[in-house]
Amino acid sequence: MIGEQVLNYRILSALGEGGMGSVYLAQHIQLGRQAAIKALHPNLVNNPQIRERFKNEAATMAHLQHNNIVGLYDYLEATNGLFLIMEFVQGKPLDAYIQTVSGPIPEERVVEFFMQILDGFEYAHNQGVVHRDIKPANFVITPNNEVKILDFGIAKLLAGSSKSLTKTGARMGTVLYMSPEQVKGLEADRRSDIYALGVTLFQMLTGRCPYNEETATEYEVYHQIVNSPLPRAKTFYPTVSDRMQKIIDKATAKNPDDRFQTCAEFKRAMMGQAFNNLAQTMPNPMVKTVTGKPVQQEADDDVYVPLTRPKTGRRRYGWVFFVLWTLLVLGLGATVAFNPFNLRFLKPYAIYHLPIIPDEEAKTLKGKVKMYYEAVESRNFDSIQPFFAPVVDYFSFKKVRPKPDIIASYKNTWQNFDAEKHDIYWDTFAYEHESDSTYKVTLKLKYGSKPKGKKAFNYIDTLPATLRFNQHYQIYYINKE
Repeated sequence: MIGEQVLNYRILSALGEGGMGSVYLAQHIQLGRQAAIKALHPNLVNNPQIRERFKNEAATMAHLQHNNIVGLYDYLEATNGLFLIMEFVQGKPLDAYIQTVSGPIPEERVVEFFMQILDGFEYAHNQGVVHRDIKPANFVITPNNEVKILDFGIAKLLAGSSKSLTKTGARMGTVLYMSPEQVKGLEADRRSDIYALGVTLFQMLTGRCPYNEETATEYEVYHQIVNSPLPRAKTFYPTVSDRMQKIIDKATAKNPDDRFQTCAEFKRAMMGQAFNNLAQTMPNPMVKTVTGKPVQQEADDDVYVPLTRPKTGRRRYGWVFFVLWTLLVLGLGATVAFNPFNLRFLKPYAIYHLPIIPDEEAKTLKGKVKMYYEAVESRNFDSIQPFFAPVVDYFSFKKVRPKPDIIASYKNTWQNFDAEKHDIYWDTFAYEHESDSTYKVTLKLKYGSKPKGKKAFNYIDTLPATLRFNQHYQIYYINKE
């Protein structure tokens, strides 16, 4: 089909071929926009059921508008074929990314990628669309580390048509990620997608699929999916954390009722959010409420008296008080706006202000850092909360709120440890005053943690830390470098 035209798109080259058809790179003949065109395999084109399902699925995909889902531009049903004209995404499929770029992906990066994947599936599931054919090849990692999900709805088309569509001798890539209910021929729902996502998470963390696709027969894989739990991730890659293993175990439970029931629940587990209703049950200490009667300014009757009212001493000198009051207000306003005395507490509100003496600046930042780590050691989040800005880039999590997001992380840590210590090496303390009046602080510390029921602390020496403070000396970015 190279050189042929489909609607307003001219096919430039082949991108790939699969069991259901081929994918081509095309370009709009007028706009120059590139697109990926998926052409249904010729032996499926004349099947009326396939054609009807293909059309219905195209209509469903057209309504999926999400940053992490490849968009559908157009659909063509012609005598010579059925075509989906889709967004063309540059990047590497996740399976190729694991094989040629990353190997086992570090957990921090896995969380970054997987939260995007779950966002896309949460949106699709809420639209009533189930993928049914999740596998690493259906995710593309872009050069900007964005994740795009491919082939929404196509698996549903094939699953409902004919079980003889799998080519003899073909690699069983899809089978490796099937849920037990799919293997048994039962109805698949969003929890089937969640199972396949759990297997995908296993592969991202370990660098390989839990089943040996080179030596195991298709029947053996079916048997393992239905009857045996996934192997322990640590057996393939020892650094996989116990928390990630628990997440994999729940996502790939044999009984769908034992899995995460939604992608939103899956996301909370990925972020350590064990306290689902925390935001509703706990007050936000950042919102300060004022009790008691509101302050009301009483009107001065002397200012509004009729002209016939006899003049009194208070009335006679009212203009003097007015002038003095005006001067006082203007003086206070100028002090706040220009901060001529370089008062630290006025700095966040000043329009113009003199630069703080560097030694004083360092002293202030050191004090904030010291108090922050002391608050962490107190294991009382109400003491920790005031040090955070309303929105924080917290380790691998971007733009999260202290409650409920960050507190859940602390609660999860406190469940496993009785105490923590942060001994700062002050000779490593350094800071930069950014042009937007924010601060970047770097330091190293000796971190100690005492596991539950243990008497001794485990220490990590010279642990690097990076914190960024806004103009109000609140942390909005931590440990990203």
